[in-house]
Amino acid sequence: MDFPPISFYRPGYQAQGTPMRDLLSYMLQDELGFPVTTHALQHRKRETPEKWHKSFRLDGFHPDEVKVSVSDGMVRIKARHERGDEDNRDVREATRTLKIPAGVDQGKVHCFMDHDNHYVVEAPFIPKEEDQEMELKIEDVPKAITQGDEDMQVAEAGQPFKESLDLSVFEPDHINVKRKGNIISVSADHDKEEDGIRVSRSFRREFTVPEDMDCSQVKVCRDPEGRLTIMAPTRPEEEDK
Repeated sequence: MDFPPISFYRPGYQAQGTPMRDLLSYMLQDELGFPVTTHALQHRKRETPEKWHKSFRLDGFHPDEVKVSVSDGMVRIKARHERGDEDNRDVREATRTLKIPAGVDQGKVHCFMDHDNHYVVEAPFIPKEEDQEMELKIEDVPKAITQGDEDMQVAEAGQPFKESLDLSVFEPDHINVKRKGNIISVSADHDKEEDGIRVSRSFRREFTVPEDMDCSQVKVCRDPEGRLTIMAPTRPEEEDK
């Protein structure tokens, strides 16, 4: 996987118009001794997630002379500078190889030059499974043959964590339950026209499942009356080895 040539930029400079970009480009070119593209003067926002980060210097090379590729778990940086004519040519090359650690998203490796003229290679870590948001299936509890909540009581057996919500005004298809880590998010939206009047309803609620509960076994049930119940069992105790 190849990347386009690296461009120089200085964080904090925000181009406001073509004349200003040209002026800043001219000033930086005079200071640094090599051309600076105007698009590189635009301010770049750093991403906030945790990343793998490496920086290094390649003195004497213009960003356009540096190429970066990613393959087989490695980042390969190659720089080549030529000057002179066909009869008398000076060629200077430099290479650098970085091993991408396990858990880093190789498809999102990014390389740029920072304001200190350091080349920076970075990539986000792949989110852990427990940190990824996942949608939970809502199971319908059938009507009990006799009066009472016998079916729900059976479903709730052995589930120490339990939260119940009255969502009877929402259709099942309008309810979404998601889990991210030990956070359970419930949302519901209803929008329809009744007697010529448009009626909109929405519901949002979050629950934090205790650390001693097994979040991977969270169960969501909805009874015939529209009551939504979220349950989780106790986390199994680890046996002493």
